Amino acid sequence: MGIGSSPHATELHPDAPRYLLVMTATIVPAANSGVKRADPHIRLDDYKRAFRFWLNYSHPSAERILFLENSGADLSELRAIAATENLLSKPVEIISVPGNTIPAGTNYGYTEMLMLDQGLALSELRRATTHMIKATGRLTFPTLGKALDRIRGPLDLMVDCRKLSFPRSGFDASVQLFVCSHLFYDRVLRDSRAEMNSTDVRLLEHLIYRKVIPFKGQPGIYLRFPCNIDPVGYSGFKGRRYNSPKTALTRRVRAVLRQVAPKYWF
Repeated sequence: MGIGSSPHATELHPDAPRYLLVMTATIVPAANSGVKRADPHIRLDDYKRAFRFWLNYSHPSAERILFLENSGADLSELRAIAATENLLSKPVEIISVPGNTIPAGTNYGYTEMLMLDQGLALSELRRATTHMIKATGRLTFPTLGKALDRIRGPLDLMVDCRKLSFPRSGFDASVQLFVCSHLFYDRVLRDSRAEMNSTDVRLLEHLIYRKVIPFKGQPGIYLRFPCNIDPVGYSGFKGRRYNSPKTALTRRVRAVLRQVAPKYWF
């Protein structure tokens, strides 16, 4: 479903990325998803709150919005918001795709990538854009525009890779938010869910890290955000707000390290 046009779109350089903000959503979680914030009514309220935020976010990163949902839930309230509260007249698509069954040995990430593969193939807005911003649909990221404005030159991928803290070891990639060109997605990430398994690549964070780390150091590849892009909202798995005192301390440390030791992943 497409809604709206954008007669007052920001004037951009012809070579500037044309972004499609993709909000991924599962209003009714699968029984084996393991999320604590599982009440469909609460989750729908989260999605509506985030949807309103992005509709009013004036940066070009959210100039076009694709809302994808994979549990077959009623999306009429979201469509009503798009039709009546879209003061910036942004082009919006709201698409429902099947596929909320999590295969044994994987986690929600499998269905997340399936939703992206299916939804992007159906999107008309994708054909009018060059880059996608994948955002967990219940959350907002107020400093997204600030981070993108710091990128100079080509942009094929921007994702936050991190070193895991005790008792975990190794590295992974944050998948609440990442940016990539459509060409990069089609070449590297499309159909990658088939590589998920019950041992070394069970989590989506592990899968994305494994797929993108070979490109480290190449032009247009950013494996660390240039500044903190902190989520606003509730954790699906823990059910807690992201602005807890412990999280706030971690954010401050990361913000400092991005400036004084940008090559150190934390």
